[in-house]
Amino acid sequence: MILSNFILHKDILLIHADINGNDYIFTVKWKTIKNKKGGEWELKSYLNNSNGKKDLSEEQLQQFIDRINPQWNWEKDQEQIMNVINND
Repeated sequence: MILSNFILHKDILLIHADINGNDYIFTVKWKTIKNKKGGEWELKSYLNNSNGKKDLSEEQLQQFIDRINPQWNWEKDQEQIMNVINND
């Protein structure tokens, strides 16, 4: 999976992806978790740019979402930042 041509407009992101030699266009939206740090991208739409079809499996769509979503542990990051501040 090769991702390219990222176009961001507010909380909407368009992404071109090459998946198994096919060109796809994805639209994702940033979803902020209420009362928590961070958030994640949620898939809004996609299509095969060659034939206009939605022909990816659920597993392929999940792989795409997993690839673009951050895998941060916000609490651990905050703890590490506080340790650095306290040790200086």
